[in-house]
Amino acid sequence: MSLMPILEIVSIVLFVTGGFFLMVSAVGLIRLPDFFTRAHAVGKSETLGSLLLLLGLALHNGVDLDSAKLLLILVLVAVTNPTGIHTLTRAALNAGIKVWVRGEERT
Repeated sequence: MSLMPILEIVSIVLFVTGGFFLMVSAVGLIRLPDFFTRAHAVGKSETLGSLLLLLGLALHNGVDLDSAKLLLILVLVAVTNPTGIHTLTRAALNAGIKVWVRGEERT
């Protein structure tokens, strides 16, 4: 068995898994009640989905300059997404946005 079909299968699995996590991120953004829970859902699942898609693209391209660029983008996304979400939630907390508590009415 050749190595190429195995890499194609792995890249397809990474594409599908990354797409699933991005879909979970979109659903969490729509369904969750307040800024903080939305930021948590989007920060975690969007980062993981993006990383899986970028890794799948790098594997699909093979050993190439484009793959090196994709891996560099992957590292930058892995560092900046959680940092950005943390900064946004900290700024929202400092601005006085209240955390939603179960049983309270949403506004």
